[in-house]
Amino acid sequence: MKKHFITIILLVSMLLTALVPTMALKSNSLMLYSSLPTNQLELMVSMFNEKYPNIAVDVFSADSNDVFARIQNEAGASGGLVLGGNLESFQTAQELFTEYTTANAMNFHDKYAVSAVFTPIQLHVSALIVNTELANRLSVDVTSWQSLKDEKLSGKVAYMDPAKSSPVTEQTAFITNFARTIDIATASAPSFVLNAVTTGQYAAGIVNEEKVIERKLSGAKVDVVYTSEGVAMGASYAGILEGTQNEENAKLFLDFIAGKEYQQAAADILHQRSVRKDVDFNLEGIAPTKNLKALDVQSMAMLTSFQSAGR
Repeated sequence: MKKHFITIILLVSMLLTALVPTMALKSNSLMLYSSLPTNQLELMVSMFNEKYPNIAVDVFSADSNDVFARIQNEAGASGGLVLGGNLESFQTAQELFTEYTTANAMNFHDKYAVSAVFTPIQLHVSALIVNTELANRLSVDVTSWQSLKDEKLSGKVAYMDPAKSSPVTEQTAFITNFARTIDIATASAPSFVLNAVTTGQYAAGIVNEEKVIERKLSGAKVDVVYTSEGVAMGASYAGILEGTQNEENAKLFLDFIAGKEYQQAAADILHQRSVRKDVDFNLEGIAPTKNLKALDVQSMAMLTSFQSAGR
């Protein structure tokens, strides 16, 4: 009897020894595949680890194309959570992701509703930074995309590469094509656009919203303009890979970054526009999301037509 009892104890011990590494892996680690900016990723991870200090977060960081190439190559190997990328990228690789709908989805703006396999995590808005003093001297009221085509603004408008701040294909294509209609052949560095408009070298610049908010909060005498025809905007997404060994941790992270605490911090600290209806900037001159009208495909086509350029 004693011999059988010892044998049972040994078997239980061996079973627990075999299970513990797997349990530890599932409960204490998380792999992120990210194309997000460094400051955004660092804020996410630091806030998450404040709440869940026992979960070790590992990161593979690259541009969106490299991230999706990596997860294609490692499909089913260990899994994890993919952060950043446009809707098309997630739809193309949809079979790599597992279904999960965060409870936060009920608080998202309706237009960017969550699907069964990927979740919006940030809105990207292209806005105008305007030196109103120079625009007034030129007798131009910069309120719209069409107003940028005024002859008086020739050589006085610049734009930053939208792909550096937004993964949204339609948005980046529109900005690039629109710039050509006003004779801007190439994009400029964000710092150049911001400084050129601030100092009065240029009257207006097409930039991502975060940059112009930062510049305005620094005390610069510039205005943020949301074009009257509608703004170029869209969302970036996240999704949990199929076969993720630590799926519960991935769900925790996704729930956290889609939650109000993180989304409000991203708005306050990084000036990023939230996917949530209950989070906004609360800054003078910065339009709430509910008041923003997104450009539709027809409007984009009309605005990027060279026939209407007027130059």
